[in-house]
Amino acid sequence: MTLIDRKTARDLARVGLQTGAAVTLVYFVMRWYGIDHLSWAIISALFSIRLASDSTVSVGVTRVTAALIGTALGLASVFVFDSLLPGSWPVLAAVLVASVAANLMTTLWPSLNYIAVAAAIVAVNADAEIVEALERALAIMIGSTGAAIASFVVWPESARSRAIRNIAYALEDCRRLVEASLGGLSGADAEDTRQIDGDFQRHIGTARAIAGDARFRKGLAGGHSLAEGLIAIERLWHATIVLDRAAEERREGLRREERGLSLRIDRIRQEVADYLASVVAHLRQDGHEETPPNEDSVVQCLCEAEDALRHTKSETSLTDDADHERAVSALRFGIDEVRKNIIEIAELIAPGREALHRGDRDERGIFKRIDDAA
Repeated sequence: MTLIDRKTARDLARVGLQTGAAVTLVYFVMRWYGIDHLSWAIISALFSIRLASDSTVSVGVTRVTAALIGTALGLASVFVFDSLLPGSWPVLAAVLVASVAANLMTTLWPSLNYIAVAAAIVAVNADAEIVEALERALAIMIGSTGAAIASFVVWPESARSRAIRNIAYALEDCRRLVEASLGGLSGADAEDTRQIDGDFQRHIGTARAIAGDARFRKGLAGGHSLAEGLIAIERLWHATIVLDRAAEERREGLRREERGLSLRIDRIRQEVADYLASVVAHLRQDGHEETPPNEDSVVQCLCEAEDALRHTKSETSLTDDADHERAVSALRFGIDEVRKNIIEIAELIAPGREALHRGDRDERGIFKRIDDAA
């Protein structure tokens, strides 16, 4: 078992290269112009580098803003108390007021946490020149700017691209779970679903965390937002969980009877897995393919399977096997939910197609689109 997987190693390599480039750039700029406070510039660069380029820019802008506000707050507190109190009391009063005011501001705006740092440093060094305080703010600005430049020049990746990449990973996890659930139901060896669940939670969590940092392009290729895509993927995951639980209850009974149904279930597994694999490939191309994968075949397959389960003899016969009937109903419900969510995802990735009313059906049981119903 490897300690670091390929995906994590890729992120580490990119951040390492960007950090090295940012520090080098900041060092030469500070030395070239003879600006003091190199350590402040380096620290600012280090704390600005993020996994996504637009995240780095956002952090840099807020850091520069916070440094300027904090510097102004610290200087103001020094000037106010310098003539009001004797001895060393002005320093204590300036630090106290600047720190409290700065922390109140960072409570309201957490991203501006550098306000407190800059304000406290300026207030403590009350005897320093104003120019020195401004140079410190300039050093912070140079560090953040250097980090932003490095993130766009060296192996850039936007928050949107990173979010979509993790959405694709999460969809791949859904495909794996369908393969494991229905593969085991039809008698094949199944992958450990606990590992799949852990992978999905990690990928969807990363996508959710980074999606809000998107600044330049914020949506899927079809025009829908990343948030809509995340919700749809999570719905599909919950549907596959229902399918997995239903398959677990149904597995032994299916091995003893209804062998014909196992062929239909195996077809479902293949259709769903192939469609999700196509969607994953489409997302990785970022919609550059002319048309997204067509969902009609997999939807028709799921409709037929749901109909077959509804009319299966074991469900309609008079029997006291309540567990057996409940397992069939759960399996049918899981298939129905997977079908709904596959169509929802198809609507999200298709350019120009409207959002889907999940309750609309046509005569075959396939959902209608809004423009067809109008």
